[in-house]
Amino acid sequence: MLRIRNKWQGGGYFVLAMAATALLVWWLNEPMTALLRAAGDVRNWLISYGPLAPIMYVLFYAAQILVAPLPGNFLAFFAGYVFGFWDGLFLSLLGLTIGASLAVVVARRYGRPLLERFFDHVELVRWERKLRLRSPLVWYVFFLFPVPDLVIYVAGMGTLQLRWLLPAILLGRATGILLGITLGTFTAVLPAQWVIIQWILLLVLGGLALRFQRPMRYYLLIWLRRGRRSARSAYHVVYRTLVKIPVTTPVE
Repeated sequence: MLRIRNKWQGGGYFVLAMAATALLVWWLNEPMTALLRAAGDVRNWLISYGPLAPIMYVLFYAAQILVAPLPGNFLAFFAGYVFGFWDGLFLSLLGLTIGASLAVVVARRYGRPLLERFFDHVELVRWERKLRLRSPLVWYVFFLFPVPDLVIYVAGMGTLQLRWLLPAILLGRATGILLGITLGTFTAVLPAQWVIIQWILLLVLGGLALRFQRPMRYYLLIWLRRGRRSARSAYHVVYRTLVKIPVTTPVE
């Protein structure tokens, strides 16, 4: 009896959620249509600048990592909406590479005295505890989730070699960029109703990811470490097998 009641209760919540979503889509349809029309005019105006538009976007994306006025995911959404998926992805990754590389090099060259001039001392101390992380895999998982750009500077003050640190940062941040680019591209082509639905889904899934980011990081890191150990074991098995096979020449 209790199970049947729980099933009916869960079904009722689902129906209420669908009804609320439909009502919200209907209520926001007209404002969203007007907003998309205005955004389309802005996009056409930016594209009219020709090659100057992507150049300015790359420079601005790199600069926002150094001074952090805007979140990078918002800029990725903007790039997907204005430039399309592939061009927006390339330009965003290029800006990320330039900005992250400069931030890491600046932090490693000038260290904490420079950062204390631009960042809050309490926040700097909080993130500085991550300096003991020496695994690129841990840094990769860390940057998969939204973190302030200050963390890039903190990572640069660590002792992990740049040839391992930079790919970890870029690959971790690339996931958020890919999501933003995809949303921006769909926003440019979908009707207003589906744009609203996509943003509702994003808010729900994003809220769940932020709520459970700590266990998600933990289990993802465990899975990646197991995969790395399995790959190393397979490599050693194949290597030993190939080394033991004698090289023979065919007999004529």
